[in-house]
Amino acid sequence: MSGLLKRREFSLVVFILIFLLVMLFVTPRFLQLGNLINILLNISTVGILAMGQCLVIITKGIDLSVGANMGLVTLVVGTLLLNGVPTWLSIAIGVATGLVCGGLNAVLISLLRLPPIIVTLGTLSLFSGLMYMVTNGQWIQNLPSSFLAIGNSKVVGIPGPVIVLVIVLIVLSVFMEQTVLGRYIYAVGNNPNAARLAGLSTNRTIIVPYVLMGLLAGIAGVLYLSYNGFSTPTTGADLNLESIAAAVIGGTNVFGGRGTALGSVLGAVLLGVITEALVFFHLPAVWNDAVEGLIILIAVIADSGLRRSQRVAG
Repeated sequence: MSGLLKRREFSLVVFILIFLLVMLFVTPRFLQLGNLINILLNISTVGILAMGQCLVIITKGIDLSVGANMGLVTLVVGTLLLNGVPTWLSIAIGVATGLVCGGLNAVLISLLRLPPIIVTLGTLSLFSGLMYMVTNGQWIQNLPSSFLAIGNSKVVGIPGPVIVLVIVLIVLSVFMEQTVLGRYIYAVGNNPNAARLAGLSTNRTIIVPYVLMGLLAGIAGVLYLSYNGFSTPTTGADLNLESIAAAVIGGTNVFGGRGTALGSVLGAVLLGVITEALVFFHLPAVWNDAVEGLIILIAVIADSGLRRSQRVAG
């Protein structure tokens, strides 16, 4: 499994480099350091969410509510800040909101054994409704400068959100590849019946990815709001598909049991590079959706073909 993932990650790096090389000949401005850093900044939120989706999909699940979860976090934090709540407490409550939302999905899916796609569609509507209730449909803006400094800070020229993305990547990579619980998650995704026979509690194990997904949605929400400085009742609506796309493109198998945090981030980088290229060529935004969908289909078809070839070889 590790060899396969390394090949997917290596292939993504090669493809990204080739794409950047092509863009260098088309428009040299594309490879300016400032533009490359801006691409990483733009994908920091979806990259964090994609790592959470990776964990969920490994267990044969999916989270269609993560965008609304993140959006709800931004509105909760923004509303608290505008009402004079200290920055640190607003952030803590916001991250806790994400955790609670993720925990709700975990309980419904794991303990009540309901289908993930149905549960998260339901909580998508629930969280979206709460977003309107929190703000009465109004925008959140004019936030304190002390909070905005978090998302607009830089360390040796690297934006704060990018640094957080790297930290989350390192922590999750260690968790997934070096801890017992991380190996349990892979085992449950690979073969739930075999994991159960080996004495693993599959239901309890499945709780972890959804709770972590909620935590990551909380972190992403804080970063998004502190960088952009505003939020609306529709914030995060497009991140459900983007986070799933990044994870799948990065090698997370939609049939479960396979995926890495690094691959998911590389998938987000690839989508970010393509999006930026479309902007350079002044193409309509709908092109981005079409290209994104095409890449997802190619990745899923490739995974399906690989599974068939492995069964034949086995």
